[in-house]
Amino acid sequence: MLTVKTYLSPSKIEGLGLFAGEDIKKDDVTWKYTPGFDLEYSQEELEKMPEMLQDYIKTYAALSMVSNKYILGSDDVKFTNHSPDPNLESVQIEGEREKIARAKKDIRKGEEMTIDYRGFDKNDAVSDKKYSRQ
Repeated sequence: MLTVKTYLSPSKIEGLGLFAGEDIKKDDVTWKYTPGFDLEYSQEELEKMPEMLQDYIKTYAALSMVSNKYILGSDDVKFTNHSPDPNLESVQIEGEREKIARAKKDIRKGEEMTIDYRGFDKNDAVSDKKYSRQ
């Protein structure tokens, strides 16, 4: 669940992006997995779903490096775009079930929030897609 104010707006990177709705300080947690709000699916569960639903989850969820489950944020976090030089980072914190996202630097209100997908998504960590190599 997002823990800071945000909004969606057109992105220069791709489609819609997630933007800071307030000033965010370096090291502030911006997202953390919240059971009961965010969703998780095993590979086996995914394979039993209709193809259109599988495609949606594969687009907007991340294959967790921690749990090996697809984690789907139930809020606008799914519109966080990839950057090779992001202002967010994913880190594993003791006591958290999944990696959290936190600010790598101060983020000003109105700035697009970006993250390196390769830091938390097993599929993107080994992907040869153009955006992940940038």
